Amino acid sequence: MANENLNLPVLDYAGKQVGEVVLPADLFNTEVNEYAVQRAVRVDLSNRRVDTAHTLTRDIVHGSNRKPFRQKGTGRARAGTTNSPVWRHGGVVHGPNGEQNHTLKMNKKEHYIAFTSALSDKAQNDNIIVLTDEAFSSAKTADFVKALKAIKADDKKNLLVLAQPDGNLIQAARNVQSVILTTADNLSVYDVLNANKLILVKGVVPEVLEDEHHEEEAK
Repeated sequence: MANENLNLPVLDYAGKQVGEVVLPADLFNTEVNEYAVQRAVRVDLSNRRVDTAHTLTRDIVHGSNRKPFRQKGTGRARAGTTNSPVWRHGGVVHGPNGEQNHTLKMNKKEHYIAFTSALSDKAQNDNIIVLTDEAFSSAKTADFVKALKAIKADDKKNLLVLAQPDGNLIQAARNVQSVILTTADNLSVYDVLNANKLILVKGVVPEVLEDEHHEEEAK
């Protein structure tokens, strides 16, 4: 039922239950607002764009500034340079110059609705795994892959959210293509939706709760 806290088991890296955690209803069991989620994803992806497209205008295109033929008597339209946009290999008019701005904005209330909708969708479809907050004992990728199988993570897309940096875990997971690591303060709506399984380290839950409540109070 909506608006009720959810209880999930806390697993260790061997897949054994070592405790239980309560996921607050205002984050993980709200009504899913698909429109707000769609807008949040659009804003997030737009703000990630890197504006590298840059065309050559007539003043920077490589070519000669010599007048190609005399002004009169040829029957052709007058031309002062082959760098003109009307000539083949000439400059581009009104093209991108590397300073395009695709930044979009979204108010905090709507973003909060989208964020809780994304988390709730994962929780309501049993796609959240809560890991113990104990440090990972190995830095080997093979050991981390075994841990993923033990906790029944997804084969293709997992988002692992850390409460604090774990050197061994970061080193062991960096070559695993099915896992993306992030922290609670960098968690985005798009990242949550893009993952098939959301893996939360136990300590993340109160941090996410605290961060989102602070945003609500600041509005």
